[in-house]
Amino acid sequence: MEKLKTMEYYILQTHKIIKENYENKELTNELTTLFLKKDYKSIKIIASGSSGNAVLCAKYLMEKILAIPVDVISPFTFAHYPLILENDFIFAISQSGYSCNVLEALTILKKYNRNAIALTGDMNSDIKDYADFLIEYGVGEEVEGYVTKGVTTLVLFLLLFALDVKKKRGNLVDLKKYDLYFQEYESMQKINFKREVDFIEKFKKNFLSMDHCYVVGCGNGEGIAKEAALKIGETIKIVTCSYELEEYIHGPNLQLSPCYNVFIIDSQDDTSNRSYQIYLASRQVSDRVYYITNKEMNDDHVLTLLNPEPDFLALSYLQFFQLLSYRISKELCTILKHPLMKDFNKIVSSKTINYND
Repeated sequence: MEKLKTMEYYILQTHKIIKENYENKELTNELTTLFLKKDYKSIKIIASGSSGNAVLCAKYLMEKILAIPVDVISPFTFAHYPLILENDFIFAISQSGYSCNVLEALTILKKYNRNAIALTGDMNSDIKDYADFLIEYGVGEEVEGYVTKGVTTLVLFLLLFALDVKKKRGNLVDLKKYDLYFQEYESMQKINFKREVDFIEKFKKNFLSMDHCYVVGCGNGEGIAKEAALKIGETIKIVTCSYELEEYIHGPNLQLSPCYNVFIIDSQDDTSNRSYQIYLASRQVSDRVYYITNKEMNDDHVLTLLNPEPDFLALSYLQFFQLLSYRISKELCTILKHPLMKDFNKIVSSKTINYND
């Protein structure tokens, strides 16, 4: 009997496929070849939702490796307010391949006589009719609409693309620390999974009674915070907001009360002390504040995950929020949408008519 393909099913697949994709030296070859045809001065990535969050998870390392700005732009904004510069390398992402806004953005690119380059998880989806160059980014199958494996593998693909470009330009790239990280990745994540499960169980009453939720992070952690907020909102169906670390204490924190839930992400860099300080301050208001880090601390509200490489923060941290979203929404029976959403979708939909929800 085939195993039920839930969010957790795909989260558990992620451990193996991440290592496989890192070892696949051909994975990013087509996108790299397109990029190297010209001396581009910036990268614009057209993406929204989980795809856009994945870009934000990869953005800062991509910029560090390539020494050019990398920006993520909403497909709808790009289609209606396009700014296309001569030296922009532009591509779009739709994990499902059925996102109407991405298909519209690809049409705009062609209107401006630019290559319509797209990444997708489904090469047979509608996007194939809109893209000049269609690239599968290594996710494999993921039929669950609340994507998990797709986000994490997309982060890795973007980081590997940047490394591939640098190597093919003849620049020296020291991969020793990355090679070591991915040799240990699967075993590290198995340990992390146990820690995540234990943490969710420990605070089960808190998580089952969440009403207001903030997720806070900066740098490599900001994309994780945005994706965490999206997943919690999509599945548990509560209002969840994400904020950049310092932005959180410039207004949003004024709403805090003992009933608020706050997750603060340690980016494992020179912002760590500030993030921990903000965590401690938030704990003065609410006992529902949690700190996600790689440091061992004598504090039961701290979740310590094995992650020795800050550049790959998302590959360890994303899965905690994915698992939390799935397990709590399963117990609360909130995965299903409100019945009135059928009426909403009769008027407007984000996917094409061929999408099977």
